[in-house]
Amino acid sequence: TNALYTHYNLYEDFDTNDYIRKIGHKLASYTGNNRHYSFYVINDNNINAFAGPNGVIGIHTGLITACETEDELAAVIAHEISHVTQNHLSRRYEYSSTQGSINTIATLLAAILIGSQDPSAGIAALMGGMGLNMQQQLKNSRQHESEADAFGIQLLYKTGYNPHAMGDFFARLSKESQLDTIKVPEILRTHPVSEHRLAEAENRAHNLPQKKEIEPKSYLNYIKNRILHQNKTLISAAEIKTIKHNPMLTCYLETLNKTKKGLNAPDCMEELAFNAQASPIFLSALLQNKLTLKDSSSTSDNEALDKIIDLKVALFPKSVSIPMYYSRLLRKQSKQKEAEHILEQAETHLNYKYNVYMELSEYNAKNQRKATAYLNLAKAYMQTGNVERSKYFLKQAEKNNSKNEESIEEDILRFKEHYDNLLNNKNKIKD
Repeated sequence: TNALYTHYNLYEDFDTNDYIRKIGHKLASYTGNNRHYSFYVINDNNINAFAGPNGVIGIHTGLITACETEDELAAVIAHEISHVTQNHLSRRYEYSSTQGSINTIATLLAAILIGSQDPSAGIAALMGGMGLNMQQQLKNSRQHESEADAFGIQLLYKTGYNPHAMGDFFARLSKESQLDTIKVPEILRTHPVSEHRLAEAENRAHNLPQKKEIEPKSYLNYIKNRILHQNKTLISAAEIKTIKHNPMLTCYLETLNKTKKGLNAPDCMEELAFNAQASPIFLSALLQNKLTLKDSSSTSDNEALDKIIDLKVALFPKSVSIPMYYSRLLRKQSKQKEAEHILEQAETHLNYKYNVYMELSEYNAKNQRKATAYLNLAKAYMQTGNVERSKYFLKQAEKNNSKNEESIEEDILRFKEHYDNLLNNKNKIKD
């Protein structure tokens, strides 16, 4: 995980990450194993996704905006999950470190022996041997892609997504890239597509028993608009006009505009946010809007806002956006203790805690609670897989507990016990 934070530009938008992780963990729950998966959004316009060690799945923002339906997005995520379930990373490494190396050494030896008699023949032998090795690696790659398709299509089917979406998505990208060979999507380079692979995927989906598809209510267009207009000043009236048939999306886009102008969200957004059945994305948008207002306390009913937030947190306990934005709003209203309490509650049930720990560390530092601030930094860096950095801040927490507060000592002890293997280098990275 540490490589993600050090080598990739992570897209830190809470709503986008919540959306991707909800799809990812829903699919992963049908894999039939107890493997740990984690999903991250990479701020990259290239259409790509990847699977790394320890079940880490990376999804580029360019891929999200390229998908036309949630089924297509789920198909790519299912494909990457399948690379993990089939141990493709370790199998590829095993081949390259054993058979691949043997083939390369044998090729070099043969080329040297032949080259001593005929230099031209030696070069030909070297090139031929390298070609065979590359061919074998390509064969392995094609086999892995086929396996990931097969398992991924099963995941889509079990989860209620359209199993044809995987073949449809790759076929559409392949067709579009043929019209513009200069801009071949990165995903087609890392996930080679052939007519045989597409036909095989379609055949697998076609042969599945008929099943009434669960039509998930898709918020893909909301997320796509967040990404596409993140760096724009405003969403144009012409763009909003094109989706007038969808009043909820129209209201959402108008709210994004109002937020960028520092103006109150339209009444329709408050209605959507206060709807108990509605997605948390609307409440999140309302909270973000209030954060930009000079008078952040203005709302039709503060008590009602507190109640709906409690309800949404209960209904969507894995959503990072609501506790994060609400704590910031409380902090802006000079309600420091309440803001800290919201994050401490969230920490108990969230899977992705890095931002919570960083925010808590900032709160503690500003309130001169250095030991607790350092301990939260230790927790945050442990979340990223940076064990050495975590150890450093853990030591700082111990040094700065000058008053020897028993509660802080207990927190430090619990942290040490929980991460004993990592702190003492007993853990090994898994595929």
